[in-house]
Amino acid sequence: MAKVVTANHATPLFFGLRQQQQHQQQQSQIRGMASKKHKRIIKMAKGYRGRANRCYRLALQRVEKALQYAYRDRKVKKRNFRKLWIQRLNAGVRQYGLSYSRFIHMMQQPKMMMEEGRQQGGGAGGIRLDRKVLADLACNEPFSFKAVVDVVKMMNN
Repeated sequence: MAKVVTANHATPLFFGLRQQQQHQQQQSQIRGMASKKHKRIIKMAKGYRGRANRCYRLALQRVEKALQYAYRDRKVKKRNFRKLWIQRLNAGVRQYGLSYSRFIHMMQQPKMMMEEGRQQGGGAGGIRLDRKVLADLACNEPFSFKAVVDVVKMMNN
């Protein structure tokens, strides 16, 4: 078996393909779990700038920070979408002479009456649409949204 010593860490290089595979197999048996862990982190750090996509310790720090940002921003995304729906709903409702807060309050009033009615044995219908659906109606279906606003106004007069 012919060995050639390279400059870094005196690792042997084999000339035959079969011998290379045997050497890699021996190395993976020695450093099994660590290599897998390192490869997984380096793979996750793909595309990072500088040494953070090559060096395990730097990649680990960057990947951990990236996962923290991802966790935080999943919640921020929900917050931002709710704000967007409220803005769209407010703009849509103002065309019919209401504000967002009054509209939402008027939508919730029949629910309270409906709950009281159930306890007393009666039954009244109410509108149960969330902000996402209402905002979509306001943007894409103006006539349907006007019908919803008219029903809410009628139920509270």
